Amino acid sequence: MSYSRDYIFEKIIEKLPTLKIHERREKESSVFILEYENRRAKIDIDSFVRKLGDKKTSESDKKIEEFVYYIVGNFNAQKKLSIDDITEDELLENIFPVVRASSFNKDNEKNLVSFDHTNETRIYLAYDFKDGYKLLDGSFLSRFSKTEEEFLGFAKDNLEKLLLKYNVDEVAGNKFYFLNAKDGYDGARIIDKNVLNYFYDKIGDSFYVGLPHQDTLIIADVQNKQGLEVLQKMMVHFFTEGLVPITTITFKYDGKELESYFIFVE
Repeated sequence: MSYSRDYIFEKIIEKLPTLKIHERREKESSVFILEYENRRAKIDIDSFVRKLGDKKTSESDKKIEEFVYYIVGNFNAQKKLSIDDITEDELLENIFPVVRASSFNKDNEKNLVSFDHTNETRIYLAYDFKDGYKLLDGSFLSRFSKTEEEFLGFAKDNLEKLLLKYNVDEVAGNKFYFLNAKDGYDGARIIDKNVLNYFYDKIGDSFYVGLPHQDTLIIADVQNKQGLEVLQKMMVHFFTEGLVPITTITFKYDGKELESYFIFVE
């Protein structure tokens, strides 16, 4: 059995019965706009279906569950966020930074608040609802007394308070650390200098870091060419698997700054 658009949409509609689906052609592909209770989300369903492969497996079923959970959580987060209901104290307590690809929201149609990070990435601000979060726009933040830069500072402080959890694998003398707190901000840990420096103290100048999608951060202690090749293959794999892919480009960390590092695999 292979999967289809209709099958995925049926799974979403099971959770969101009043969902309306609109198809729009962009260049040579179709993009679908999901509308639920006067809120909208744009998804590339065809790309997701291709990732599932031609056969029904427990792994592909899990990917569908995660995809549906992500979409439902997105709509629930939009529903919960009411400008009139959130106080500044609540905002300061629940604001976090998240990272997206530099191509994300390029035209800034939603006026989302963002900050420079690297050539490949930008930082956005999000309000956390425990079971999801919503990216914040300038009009929402403008009703409060603090500047966007001050809100970024509070968001970073909240990120630094989260627990750091990770697994370690070793391949041919190279160590790979996979952050796995599973709190929605594993990828965002690339912003946290405390986390980067914690690993830099372990690794030193052989420190590489990858952010293939929002829920994965790979930190690598690369000792040889094989380590670079393994890291690049991991980056491509996780990038294609992620619901919110970010970049396949790796970064080098020198204890102070991140620098884009292109790995060429023969």
